[in-house]
Amino acid sequence: MPVLLLAQGDPAAKDMLRRAIEARYGLRPPAIESLQVDFKGRARVRLGPISTWVPVEATARFLFPTSVRWDFTVRPVGVEIQRGVEAFDGTFYRRGRGSHSPSVIDDAAQISSMQSRLWAIAALLLTPLGEQYVKLTVCDDSRLSATNTRFNNAVELGLRESGTLDTVTVVCLNPDTDRQERFTLQMSDDQSPIGDLMLPRKVYAFWDDEPYFEVEPVRTECNPLFEDDVFTLVSGD
Repeated sequence: MPVLLLAQGDPAAKDMLRRAIEARYGLRPPAIESLQVDFKGRARVRLGPISTWVPVEATARFLFPTSVRWDFTVRPVGVEIQRGVEAFDGTFYRRGRGSHSPSVIDDAAQISSMQSRLWAIAALLLTPLGEQYVKLTVCDDSRLSATNTRFNNAVELGLRESGTLDTVTVVCLNPDTDRQERFTLQMSDDQSPIGDLMLPRKVYAFWDDEPYFEVEPVRTECNPLFEDDVFTLVSGD
């Protein structure tokens, strides 16, 4: 049975997305409304005057298409372990570091950037792009654009000849440099089942051409029920 898509847009773009979904999940793709994923890998960070790779562990929670939360731990050699959390509940973006209470970030560009990066993750999973609020457009023989019409965020998907997803790209504010840059997620060629999902074995992230992080998913929970305070970071969360 072919994959059913409710998205708007070009028939050719729908065919490209359908092929990518089938290359990832076969003919019975999962319906993903919420997701929790544990990652491990390394991140590029600045320590004093130099940039270096440091080990990182992260847990990501998603409630599509509105909410996201990242909890991460960075373990630089010889430096105190650094912990952080970022969350977007569909309206407010909050960020905390170490033992400090999370603060609300009310800058419109920062909020738009978080929405764009959430949409990039949704695109990595592919099946959220088949919903009615998505408009698909062909860019060329190997690329298509997917616009979230609720937030007017657009990402570009690059596909390999096999139909598998190669890259997801969006232009948004880099919160570390305060500049508009190209945020790219690149998938490894190979994929494997992690829990209930078939995922790329590794994911590489870049701001423009600069490496940002590279991680591998190690645990997934598909469609968990989240309390609202997971994404609002209320006191005691």
